[in-house]
Amino acid sequence: MYLNKSDFLYDAVGIGAAAKTYFGKDQKNLNVEEAAVLIGMLKNPRLFNPRIYPQNCHLRRSVVLKQMVKNDFLSEEEYLNKRLKPITLENFKREVHYDGLAPYFRAELLKWLKNLLEQDDYRKPDGSIYNPYVDGLKVYTTIDSRIQQYAEQSMQEHMSQLQQRYFDRWKGRDFLTYGAEKEETEARKKQLIQLMKETDRYKQIRFRFMSDVFTQIADELGGITLSDDEIFRMFEEEDEEGYMRRLAEKGQITEGSHDKCRNVMESELWPVLKKQWNRMQAAVNKSFNTKVMMKVFAYNASGEKDAFMSPMDSIRYHLQHLQIGSVAIDPRSGNILAWVGGVGHKYFQYDHVNSSRQVGSTFKPFVYSTAIIENALSPCYKVQDMQYCIEANDPHFQLAQSWCPGNADGKFSGESITLRQALKDSKNSVSVYLMKEIGNVESVRNLVENLGIDPKKIPQYPSICLGTPELSALEMAGAYSAFANEGVMSKPVFVTRIEDKDGKVIYSAVPEQKKAINPAFNYVIVDMLKYVASVIQPKFLSEVAGKTGTTNDYKDGWFVGFTPEVLISTWVGGDQEFVRFTSLSDGQGAVMARPFFEKLLSRIEADNRLGFGKNPVFMRPENEEQIETDCSKYESVSSGKPEGEDAGTIFDEEFQE
Repeated sequence: MYLNKSDFLYDAVGIGAAAKTYFGKDQKNLNVEEAAVLIGMLKNPRLFNPRIYPQNCHLRRSVVLKQMVKNDFLSEEEYLNKRLKPITLENFKREVHYDGLAPYFRAELLKWLKNLLEQDDYRKPDGSIYNPYVDGLKVYTTIDSRIQQYAEQSMQEHMSQLQQRYFDRWKGRDFLTYGAEKEETEARKKQLIQLMKETDRYKQIRFRFMSDVFTQIADELGGITLSDDEIFRMFEEEDEEGYMRRLAEKGQITEGSHDKCRNVMESELWPVLKKQWNRMQAAVNKSFNTKVMMKVFAYNASGEKDAFMSPMDSIRYHLQHLQIGSVAIDPRSGNILAWVGGVGHKYFQYDHVNSSRQVGSTFKPFVYSTAIIENALSPCYKVQDMQYCIEANDPHFQLAQSWCPGNADGKFSGESITLRQALKDSKNSVSVYLMKEIGNVESVRNLVENLGIDPKKIPQYPSICLGTPELSALEMAGAYSAFANEGVMSKPVFVTRIEDKDGKVIYSAVPEQKKAINPAFNYVIVDMLKYVASVIQPKFLSEVAGKTGTTNDYKDGWFVGFTPEVLISTWVGGDQEFVRFTSLSDGQGAVMARPFFEKLLSRIEADNRLGFGKNPVFMRPENEEQIETDCSKYESVSSGKPEGEDAGTIFDEEFQE
């Protein structure tokens, strides 16, 4: 029973599934060495995984075989023979989970489900843990398959066009060196090398050349294991005596690592290790720089294409693909309707819906909201576009140095502009002015906490008014749900209930809602966000509101947009921050993320079966003290019209200073 409930990774749960996944055979046909691999993995299926850490797996297999000798299942001679045999995974085949609808959601759902079922409240009557693979559980999710399909179609359409633009812009330039100082270039190259080391190809070469000497070192030197970094440091130590001691004194390596490496270097096995390591490096260089036919990611029906390139070029190719994290929710209930975690799950497993990235100007509505709530400001309230400073040692902000940020273009018009226009144009000047008016950072952090975001993720510095916090698309969806739902925040949820095989409900979701903003103030914010999104309003049946966001060097593009019935939070960028566009016209949120929103909402509205559009407008709350949103009636505006009201190009965006 224990073996049949153990998780061997790669969706292989139970010894039978593990035997088929790793060795392509039934468990009864495993030989002793193969069985020892799987038994060794029970202690830690990742640390002793033959694909992830073949060296660790090989050593762990030896431990298991030695136990068989101790218990008279193997002779010493058989042990010595079997422990030297390589671990072959030529028949490894993982069950495919990247096909079909919502692959990223299904992967995240499984993680969530496993964590939930480990809790005491959701165990079987006998106290044991449910196995989501074999116990016949029924999991009811909030995902709408039609909206999910539209989201994936919209992603494919938008991201393929954006990726082509990226490749066009970078043609003839090396993304590892362009615009980077020497230190940054080296860091980028190290990242590429690290990606190479994470491949199965590299691990298999390393195992082939190093497993024997690593086994000898472990046997003769008290179980010592070595990382690549430690081996490189040993080579540096040989060229420059005292190198590792200096690292240890600076705290850059531990004393244990220092002593371990010294023990190896002083042993008779050091020359053997050096020889094998150099042979391995030569093999790695040849293997990764020789062109071969291979499959790589592509925006087509199959999701891949044939290509003649070297493995290292394929790593560079895949690294340069922009990714997306987007979630669509019903802001009234918090139900997640669609989940897009990346551009292709077979080649890019990392989910970007839950990953945190700097949010840029999508954070500014929280600052404006705080100022409106505390000062009952109208969208028509005017502020001069000039440089504002928060001085050093201001008791309200406690900065060591004065902070005087500029606008994105480095210019100030000197004109007085409405809050509505300032938010649309993402004027840093007005955001700083509002932060000074609020008088502290805590008020903004408190509002954000009411909107469902962990305040620990919001730095205690006034620079948050320009969008420095790092948050996920899912967190932003939950926070913006209050704007779309008359000030009531609805925590996103994706599972409504879980039943066991007999139909008994073992989990039922409890909606989490919180009144975060007074409806009158909330309507003011929505009115401003409608104006921000006015450039795209003619495309839709329902009223649309939202905000774009762009961060320094165009590393992140955002758009969080909503109607009264659906909210879509979207981030677009590279897995590595140096994978980016090089100009505002390409890298702003209005280009990176907003087109996906437009494509998805258009598809949703066009499908009459979904029933969207019954409540097409944001309703002004009744029986609430009203704040004037009509600038022609606003008493302090002499012209009756905010300046720049006819502006509406896609260049309504800023990036952080």
